Amino acid sequence: MTVTEFPPLLSEEDLQKYKIPLRWRDRCAAYYALYQICLTRQSANSSIECKLDKHAWEECENLDFIRRKKELADLKENLKEN
Repeated sequence: MTVTEFPPLLSEEDLQKYKIPLRWRDRCAAYYALYQICLTRQSANSSIECKLDKHAWEECENLDFIRRKKELADLKENLKEN
């Protein structure tokens, strides 16, 4: 599974429903929620694998980091021009 774009942002109700910590309430919160649901299911049934969900979440976080880094570089460039 390759993440090429960000999922839609979760509503405040969904963030609370899935008990997503403040630290992970970003563009990838939907993937985090899916990963946490998988971990919960895995604790009940050890045959369930969560590697793909974890990979999708980590890949989304990496993509978001690259996006933020690019935004910062663009902002710094704009400040130098002014």
